[in-house]
Amino acid sequence: MSIITLNKLALPTGSVLQVQSTFYNTPFTQSISANTDTEINNISVNITPSSTSNKIMLFGRLFSEYSQGNAHNGGYFFRRGSTKIGEGVASGNRPAVMATHGTNYMQGGSYDAGSTPETMNMFHIDASHNSTSQITYTIGYCQLHAGTLYVNRTVQDSDSTARERGSSEIIVMEIKG
Repeated sequence: MSIITLNKLALPTGSVLQVQSTFYNTPFTQSISANTDTEINNISVNITPSSTSNKIMLFGRLFSEYSQGNAHNGGYFFRRGSTKIGEGVASGNRPAVMATHGTNYMQGGSYDAGSTPETMNMFHIDASHNSTSQITYTIGYCQLHAGTLYVNRTVQDSDSTARERGSSEIIVMEIKG
């Protein structure tokens, strides 16, 4: 068997140079403080870019349910190390986030905060990482109300076909600039 080595310098702009990912399907809970940017445990990935001129494409998805009936008052974002990236512009009391999930199921005029998970998907191109050292990317969450985030499961995790379990993932790709 022969080994082929590619010269990354000869690849055209836009070529994918490497892919790193973290897939996590174990259910867990995490305490969330009100109005505080919180990094989601277990959902992080490391990548070491080969050039500062290359871009990092990020994809993230989270399967979760919030303990409060007002899960719609939360938002998600990516972090590069401790820096939020790709989020909107905060103004006054309005937090800067990148994505929210669809409003969860309503029953009898109130939100179902026990058996209907919220899912979130987001993506971003990080063109300003400016590093050839290892970078850690994470998914973060900010919520108006303190509570518990149930990841990869519903709040009511009873053995029932109406209590789904899911998975979460973060993927990064180095793209030649």
